[in-house]
Amino acid sequence: MKILITSGTSATALKLLKAFNGAEVVFGDYGSVPAMKTDLYSFESLGEFNADTLAHTLLNACLDLGIDKLLPLRNDEIEAVSKSTVLFSEFNIEVMLPNAKEIDTFLKEKSPLANNWAVFENGNLLFATEARAFVLAKAKAENLTGAFYFDDATMVLMSV
Repeated sequence: MKILITSGTSATALKLLKAFNGAEVVFGDYGSVPAMKTDLYSFESLGEFNADTLAHTLLNACLDLGIDKLLPLRNDEIEAVSKSTVLFSEFNIEVMLPNAKEIDTFLKEKSPLANNWAVFENGNLLFATEARAFVLAKAKAENLTGAFYFDDATMVLMSV
């Protein structure tokens, strides 16, 4: 399995590597990125940033790189891709986001208090810095997919 995580040069993206043991992870970012490849991950440029064509840019990158799953981390990417999940699915690319109807519930500015994060796929926990019962219950009940920050009261889509 090959996964593209956007905002690949951010510390947030690098933290997510732990969630995908056994997968080939590609960290993608706009502009120039480090020319580095290991057995576990590589970096790829997504070209120049253009807010008007984000979903198209990410779909092309996924197709060019042979990506099976996409985990967008920028708020603008999350918004664009959540509206295009059907298009991605037509190319057998799984988008790791809650469904489009729930995006607004989770898409907020990152809480400065939210030092904990978790990655879910179809309600199943892939990795967490700390497993808390309310987070696990919410993810399972809502069949969540994506990376989330959380504190004692809220869950927010992980974004940079």
